[in-house]
Amino acid sequence: MLGGAAKAKDRAYRVIHNFRGWRQGDGCEAVGVPAAAKNGDLYGVTNSCGAYEYDGIVFKLTAPSTRNGVWRESILYNFPGGSGGGGPESLVLGADGNLYGNSTQTIFQLKRPASHNGVWKYTTLYTLNQNSDGAAIQGNLVFDAAGNLYGAAALGGDPSCLQGGCGTVFELQRPTQKGGHWVYSVLYTFTGQPDAAEPHAGVTFDQKGNLYGTTYAGGAFDWGAVYRLGHPTKEGQAWTETVLYSFDPSNDDIIRPEGPVTIDQSGNLYGTTVSGGDLNCQGGFGCGVVFELSPQQGGTWTYANLYSFQGGNDGLVPSGYIVIDGKGSLYSTTQLGGGGSNAGIAFKLSPPVQQGDPWTETVLHSFKAPIDSGDNGGLIWGKWGDLYGVTYLGGSKGCQREGCGTVFELQP
Repeated sequence: MLGGAAKAKDRAYRVIHNFRGWRQGDGCEAVGVPAAAKNGDLYGVTNSCGAYEYDGIVFKLTAPSTRNGVWRESILYNFPGGSGGGGPESLVLGADGNLYGNSTQTIFQLKRPASHNGVWKYTTLYTLNQNSDGAAIQGNLVFDAAGNLYGAAALGGDPSCLQGGCGTVFELQRPTQKGGHWVYSVLYTFTGQPDAAEPHAGVTFDQKGNLYGTTYAGGAFDWGAVYRLGHPTKEGQAWTETVLYSFDPSNDDIIRPEGPVTIDQSGNLYGTTVSGGDLNCQGGFGCGVVFELSPQQGGTWTYANLYSFQGGNDGLVPSGYIVIDGKGSLYSTTQLGGGGSNAGIAFKLSPPVQQGDPWTETVLHSFKAPIDSGDNGGLIWGKWGDLYGVTYLGGSKGCQREGCGTVFELQP
C-alpha cells in the first residue's frame, strides 16, 4: 500500500510508503535515515524481510512530480544472507551514483546498473575482524571529498578495554586504480575512562576535515563523551583524538548520548542524550536532552542544555539524526512519548528571539501505533525542502503484529 494524498487537516505529515513484509515481496523494519538524491528520490534499507524472509532489502522511492503525489517503491536488492549480505543498518548515496551501507560487521557497495532496467550489483567492500578493527558498526557512514568512507564501531579495538573493547573510528579508502581493493584502517582506538568509549553513532565532518562524534560510555565520569578526531596536518601522521566534553550526572544531570552530532556553519555542535535532564521524568533517570557545544578561544568548548524533555506529549529518549534549517532551528525525532501511544514524536526546536531566553519545542507529529511507530532514526532534508524519515514498526494492517514500518514526509 502506497501513501496517497494527505488529508487537508493534516497536510504537514503523511506516510509515503507502508512496508508490506516478505509475504508481499517487500521489506520490513526500516532503519537509519533515508538518503535523498538530487532529484528527490529516496533510498534506504530495511533490516529484515525481503525475498529471503529475514535479511532485508535496499529500496528506492521514486519522488512524484507534485508535492502530494504518490511515491513508488522499487526493490533494488534482496539480501540473501551469507556472502550476499544481510541485516543492513544504514545506507548512503555516493557522488558516483552508487549506494554504500553497512551491517554491524560488513561494509558493502551496491553498484548502479549501466542501463535503466539493469540489475544493481552487490559487493562486500570489507568485513571487520571483530578484534582490532572494531565490532558492531553503529550509525551512518560518511564520505570525505575524495569518496572515502568513515564510520565508528561501538566495540572491539583494544581487548583490554571493557573486556570486549571500547570501539574504534575507521576509514575505508577508495581504490586508487580501477579494479583495486578498498583499504580499511583504524583511525583511533578508544581506551575507556577517562577517554571516550562505545560510540553508538556515526561520525560527522567539519569544514576542516576533522571528525566529531559521541560515545555512550567513557569520559571523565564514565557517562559518555563528545570527541573530536583532528585531521593530520601532514601525510603519514596519526589522527589526534580530544575529548571535548564529558557528561557529568552530578553536575548537569545529563547522561548517555546515543546519537551523532550535527555541526552548524559557526562550528557549534548539536546532539542528544537518551536520559538525564529533568530528573522528575522517567523514574528519576530523566527523559533526555538536546545540547549544544560551542567552541571558544583557546580551544575550550562551552556546554549548554537547550531543552530537557518532560515525557508525555513532548517526547522522551531522543537519539536520531538532527538537521538544521536556515534560521538555526533543529529538527529530529524521539523514540518514545507523544500523544498517548508512546511511539515517539518528530519535533522542532527553535532558538530564542532574544539572547538568554529558552529554546522552544514544537511537536510536529506524534507517532501512533499501529499507523506508524517505533525506533525513529531522525530526519533528513529532501525534495521541496520537506523532511523525511522512517519508522521501524507500524504501517499496513496484517503485516506482522505491529506493522512492518513506514517511510514518512513532514512539511515543516
